[in-house]
Amino acid sequence: MSISYRKRGKNKTWDYRVFDKNGIVIASNSGFKTKKEASYEATDVERKLLLSNVFTPKATLYELWEKWYELIIVPSKLSQSSKDKHVQRGKVIKEYFDDVVVTKISHSKYQQFINDYCSRVLVDQVRRFNKVVKEVILMAQRDGALIADFTEGIKFEGETSRKKPEDKHIGSIVAYENLLIALKKRIFESDSVTPCLLYLYFTTGFRPGEGAAVCWPDIDFENMEIKTYRRYSGDKNKFYPPKNKWAVRSAPMSDDLATILKYLQNNQERILAEKGVINSENLVFFDWLHGVPTSTAVSKYLKSLLKDIGYDYKLTAYSGRHSYGSYLLAEKIDIWVVSKILGHKDISQLIETYGHLLQEIEKEGHKEIRELLNTGERYKKISL
Repeated sequence: MSISYRKRGKNKTWDYRVFDKNGIVIASNSGFKTKKEASYEATDVERKLLLSNVFTPKATLYELWEKWYELIIVPSKLSQSSKDKHVQRGKVIKEYFDDVVVTKISHSKYQQFINDYCSRVLVDQVRRFNKVVKEVILMAQRDGALIADFTEGIKFEGETSRKKPEDKHIGSIVAYENLLIALKKRIFESDSVTPCLLYLYFTTGFRPGEGAAVCWPDIDFENMEIKTYRRYSGDKNKFYPPKNKWAVRSAPMSDDLATILKYLQNNQERILAEKGVINSENLVFFDWLHGVPTSTAVSKYLKSLLKDIGYDYKLTAYSGRHSYGSYLLAEKIDIWVVSKILGHKDISQLIETYGHLLQEIEKEGHKEIRELLNTGERYKKISL
């Protein structure tokens, strides 16, 4: 199916024609003042025609997903990696429901599939898959398909993480502070940008892609803040949109981090001038030879550093984010503040990720409350 546009007549108005796969006109209209107005109607007509070819009593879930992907995901501004994930979800639908008429999928049958899927992949991944299926069904329903929403009320039971809690972040405040000291030592002893990037991860909670995307104009030395509003892939040397709208935020910058970044800035300007290399994007963590380090390279560097200072943690570049969150909570920073700094929608994800730590804080809080409400001694003093 395709669309063509023409500007015709004395009034120079626009028209459109929609063709089927054989080149036959199946819809048209004219008299639009602008091509944009014609495009709005034409694409809507095309969408409805496409859907009408799919929403039949014998349509399968995979056929509905294919049209949903074509109409919603393909023209979207999602990164290619996100679109690729949708393609993988489509393959799962095809594997399990390829020949099954969508109206024949019952809630119990779908729950059975979800149980099996949860046994193979993480629960969060299954939840995202289910959300896509729900959107596919909703779009079909809005276009008149009589399909029951079998995704409603589905239960998810399975692993939430392949990693043990101790493998996600530094296990103690002392270890966290010792790592920062070791990173600072490495920073001022070499020209590598990797320890600088790691220091940023462990002191801002930025995701690896967020930290890699920081450019010099994003750093506000006057107000001691760093902005993050997009991501960067060191593998593909390309910027991507933020993970979600809550990921657009500012993080407070410590005096130590500010000193490190100013040192890096002066060092970078000197080295790039000597090598005749241009940092066209003005990226902070730009190496003259390798560009921005990949997450794999950063994780490898971190593993080596931890071994050198005597720690056996199995951490990655992402662990800087978890370690930072754990440190702030352990130091009694308000959970709502921590949630906002890390770019979460609310505190629910924070509670899920740091539940073990929050339980310890909760016990300490109970003790403080008991002491606070132990007013017996105060009453005695008042009576005297």
